[in-house]
Amino acid sequence: MAALQLKPLSLFIDPSVALVDARLKNILTYWNEKRSDKPMPSRSEIAPADLVSHLPRLALLNVLDDGQGVADFNVRLSGTGIDDLLGRDHRGANLEDLLSPSSAKLVAAALSALVQHKRPMRFYATARLPGNPEAFVEGIALPLGSDAAGPGTVNMVLLETVSIRQSDRVHFPELRLEGLEAVAS
Repeated sequence: MAALQLKPLSLFIDPSVALVDARLKNILTYWNEKRSDKPMPSRSEIAPADLVSHLPRLALLNVLDDGQGVADFNVRLSGTGIDDLLGRDHRGANLEDLLSPSSAKLVAAALSALVQHKRPMRFYATARLPGNPEAFVEGIALPLGSDAAGPGTVNMVLLETVSIRQSDRVHFPELRLEGLEAVAS
């Protein structure tokens, strides 16, 4: 399946999870090991000590489900690498605090599909970031369950985002510098 562009953003969602970066493949393997035969692991099964090399690039989002089918999300934790890229700590921020209203709705809809289907989602984008006008990123969003909310309920999303290496850009022909859209503000 081809990646889907969330127009007008230069943000692509890949439900096939055809990851390019080895670091992302590594965290997906870890997530799969932790989930075992369940749809997803719970947050309590994810040990930061197991992910030390990933921590700077990780974010943990709370799922704020309104019961209407499209969830909202806020940042519970954000790694130092993400904070450095975005220019500040985003803990507690909602999508609307990070993106324009229309962009926040698009991203919330994509993450809501992850919550509904309880499956990992790959994304990649061209982003306009503070101090880095040429940012190309690939990432993975992984659903996490809650021991308290019952099996099958997604209450958090674990994200890892990495910069796309120059040598890997050939795998992302859709990403271009012209027509940059602000994926993060």
